[in-house]
Amino acid sequence: MFPGVFVATQATANAWRHLTAVARTFQRNPALEADRYARTIQQTATGGDAVKGGRGSEVALFGASQLIQFEEEHGRYIEEAAPVLAELVEDDRDVWAALEDLTRHDWQAFERKVAAFERAGGMTLATLLGALSGAAAVLDPDGTLPTFTLDGTEAPPWSAKPRQVAEWRRQLVARLEAPETAEGTARELAEEHLTAIFPPELFPGLDHVARARLLCEQERARLRSARMYYADADTTAVATRKAARPRKSPLDPQRVPSAAGFLVFDQPVDYAPGMAPLVAASWSGWEVPGHSEDAPATWSVTLYAHTAATPPLAPVGFERLSAGDVLAEKYAQMENADFAARAVVACWDLITQERVGKGVVDVAEERRKPVKVRADRRRGITDDGTVRVVAIRGRQESVPRPRRETDGTGPSRRYDRGRWMVHEHTRDHCMNPAAHRDGGCTHQDITVLDYPKGPADKPFLDTVYVVKAD
Repeated sequence: MFPGVFVATQATANAWRHLTAVARTFQRNPALEADRYARTIQQTATGGDAVKGGRGSEVALFGASQLIQFEEEHGRYIEEAAPVLAELVEDDRDVWAALEDLTRHDWQAFERKVAAFERAGGMTLATLLGALSGAAAVLDPDGTLPTFTLDGTEAPPWSAKPRQVAEWRRQLVARLEAPETAEGTARELAEEHLTAIFPPELFPGLDHVARARLLCEQERARLRSARMYYADADTTAVATRKAARPRKSPLDPQRVPSAAGFLVFDQPVDYAPGMAPLVAASWSGWEVPGHSEDAPATWSVTLYAHTAATPPLAPVGFERLSAGDVLAEKYAQMENADFAARAVVACWDLITQERVGKGVVDVAEERRKPVKVRADRRRGITDDGTVRVVAIRGRQESVPRPRRETDGTGPSRRYDRGRWMVHEHTRDHCMNPAAHRDGGCTHQDITVLDYPKGPADKPFLDTVYVVKAD
């Protein structure tokens, strides 16, 4: 007999939500998301904490209970995912046996197999996690069915509209003005974490609570003057994929959209198993006390996750980025909390690309009502309340260049048999090629969206392989 709800910690539930979110993006776009999905499965299978939860076996049991809930509460059966399961499991007989136990509602047999997979190590537990998350992505393609946890209040599915951004900003400022917010921050953040944000050599004489109070004061001042942005679903997806690619160009001040900003994502950015997804971020310049005026520009970034509070946002991370930072090395690592900050930088790059080349986004404005602006002023908010809605520009087909006239002695044109799509990618673009050889040039990170290539009068090819000789 299966339990009605598998009791799980928040870390286990977060790991499952992250895994299924990546599974959904993989099924929508296998070519671009395959590596990330495989990496997330492996990380989930081998990660977790003995106290907080989130181990691979716990995630598998929790995921299995969710599939049973889909059946009992919503009439969605695991058999509906048979084609996806066949592709993910292939000929792993042990995993097929576990899935058979699941469909027969033999919980004890399923639990024994999961425990054996964990003891044995290897790929079997990872394959099972892939199968469970793949089935969940089929049965719950929008990610809106609820999950059940033991600790904490479960937040409803994330939903954000441009008109809500300004109101959430006002509510966050009000929350930060309350004296108990600093005390709660001091309780929730370890003293070592607050000390890392405000090093003793730069902020001498501050105790734990004083550091938390200073953190809240800085965030309140940042939000009061922040220019607001809303990244739509397509922009969020492009930024998330972009964050997973190396960004080799140094961070340039002109690639930061505004001096202070508040950005809300239409879709949560799942960046690490066991971590609540990123849904918003704020930033502003950060002056290092005692440093010279020649020091590089630095920005303090606050990362927000989705919660059941009002507004539905809570800070979960703090980053500092400086002009000249090169993030390529971080991109090569496995996903962790840094991925969330990279997603924010990727969104900055999309918004500001028109400053250095061909723009890839359109920005519309959602203006705040005058009565609401007056309410903002009473909270000390100096921004005018306009929300800039960022949307990926429509992908238009490029016009191929005409063929060059030839006398037949030169090399013949390649790929004359059809057209193909060039997939979205990032380019480290040289801004002054004439000075590139001497090192006198600068480079900028450029995003190139999907576009067709090849003769316009030819059909699209199924597959194109480009082979480069050494």
